[in-house]
Amino acid sequence: MQNLCYLLAMKTQQVFNSRIIHTCIDQNWDLKGFKQVLVRILRQIGASDYDEVTGLLDFVIKTQNLQSSSCIKAIGSFIRNQKKPINEDDLGNPVNTYETNFEFLKEDIQQYRAQRIKHECFSVLHPWAYDLDKVDFKYIMNNDLTGKVCQLLRTQNAQVFWLTFFKSQAAISADDFFGALRELANLNKIPQFYEMNLPAYQAAAISSDFVFSLSEHAEEITVLVQQVVDAGSRVGYNAL
Repeated sequence: MQNLCYLLAMKTQQVFNSRIIHTCIDQNWDLKGFKQVLVRILRQIGASDYDEVTGLLDFVIKTQNLQSSSCIKAIGSFIRNQKKPINEDDLGNPVNTYETNFEFLKEDIQQYRAQRIKHECFSVLHPWAYDLDKVDFKYIMNNDLTGKVCQLLRTQNAQVFWLTFFKSQAAISADDFFGALRELANLNKIPQFYEMNLPAYQAAAISSDFVFSLSEHAEEITVLVQQVVDAGSRVGYNAL
């Protein structure tokens, strides 16, 4: 069940918090994974009637396919031609479809241009069927780091934090680590605590060369997580 809850959190993050271009290309695949994980959890807890849930998700997946196909053409032209001016009129469809604004989408396109990702990556949707046991679940079971996590992180809060957000990884980027720390602060009802400590977090990211690993940064990880836990406990919350 812990594996399934980890996957549900990961899929929820991918489906609901991704940027526009990722959504156009990958949300179909992400939604398929989200559906299978949710259904597996419902089955695991003994729920017998979830046809409405699966029906709703199937409808969203089908609708998203149609939306993405047209949006990919509009956005892809700007990625294919690096010199083409990013015109608001040409992006009206994806702006309306994903209920965003032109500046947000423009920034997304500029980021992909700066990374020089090949335009072929944005030409098709994922047509493949998603199999939970062959994709994410197989990866988690083959990369079970629970023992290592509990051995290297000395507090239960740090262990639960890592197993919740990074179950199958021994090292993560500083962006991912502090993104999870920010989410924990929000869950603990103390978003201002994260903002207040942002300069210290930026310094920590630089000192770790923008990578946090269990083997090299276990103590720092433990301290940073405990700070958020302690701050949340003072107002009566500890999501971990």
